[in-house]
Amino acid sequence: MKIWVLGRGYPTPANKMWGSFELEQAKLLARNGHEVSYIALTLSFFNRRELRGLRNFKEDGVNIFVYSHLYFPGKLGLYWEKYEDKCWKMLFDESKSGMGLPDVIHVHYPSMLSSINEIDKYRNQGVRIFVTEHWSRVLVNNLHRHELNRLKYYASHASCFISVSELLLNAAKKIVKFSGPSVIIPNSVSPLFFNINHDKKEEYFVFVSVGRLVSLKQFDVIISQFLAKFPDNTDVKLKIIGTGPEKNRLEKMTNNHPNVVFTGEISLADVAEEIGSSDALVSYSKYETFANPVAEAWACGIPAIVSDNSGIVSYMNTNYGCDVPIGNENALGTAMLDFYKNRTNYDSTDIKSFAKRNFSDDAVIKLLENVYSRY
Repeated sequence: MKIWVLGRGYPTPANKMWGSFELEQAKLLARNGHEVSYIALTLSFFNRRELRGLRNFKEDGVNIFVYSHLYFPGKLGLYWEKYEDKCWKMLFDESKSGMGLPDVIHVHYPSMLSSINEIDKYRNQGVRIFVTEHWSRVLVNNLHRHELNRLKYYASHASCFISVSELLLNAAKKIVKFSGPSVIIPNSVSPLFFNINHDKKEEYFVFVSVGRLVSLKQFDVIISQFLAKFPDNTDVKLKIIGTGPEKNRLEKMTNNHPNVVFTGEISLADVAEEIGSSDALVSYSKYETFANPVAEAWACGIPAIVSDNSGIVSYMNTNYGCDVPIGNENALGTAMLDFYKNRTNYDSTDIKSFAKRNFSDDAVIKLLENVYSRY
């Protein structure tokens, strides 16, 4: 099958997450015998530390077409539809010249990006259009008019509308009317995490929390509850993995507490190692469309505490951890204390098997190919 995967951009050393989910799914499709192009447009006013202009190369069996250009309207809150359409047309023409007409165009973050005008031209030629929505602004209903128009278009014209969680799909259905089919396909977890065997390397009980250090993720609440519940317990440690604008403030909160450790930004392989050598993961974001670190912890065989406003909660049960009410900070601390006291209640092998059934590459490709063949 010939498939075009559309994403936000191509990952750079300065922003390794930009387009990473979309690109990895394109590579997954290529590994399973499909002819895949990954197509991405980045229009930004700020220097994203990436090469400007059009680039075309091959990576892990995927034809990559990326275009980056200086763009001021977005900074002013404006939308220049004709220019964006022109950029997407150029990228589509480049891909078509090498691959020919695709069987499927799969758009990630459909409300955020893509030209529905150019997409519709291909739909009218018989190309099937699939979308996967990941975007948190859909979850909180904070879309500009042109973004809302995109959501409306795909809700009625996509061959199938895919969401990474039930929480996000229900939010989208509250915003616009759906007339086409919709399904849930979660994000896949890198094999790096499944290859980790839960192996305690430290004498401490270790809580780990992973993510960009921004206010939305509420690392300050996690830290304050850790310090409140374990003020003098030298056998418990909290590791914060990641970097971001909140880093200095969060470090000051700890007052150099010896059992709160900030690792900074580390490689994905090192993230897997850190999670795999911990006892529990804590995620307490105000909202999450999915919550990838929780799935990654489960892939390592580690239970998790997660806020109840996270998409991944639909997979949670008491064998794999617990969810706690957002806004009830004391409930988070109580859950952390309970995990510490009942550390032997969780079966690492069972957690890992559950994660493999739901979030491995094999599980996700099976769901994707089923949707492609069904719709």
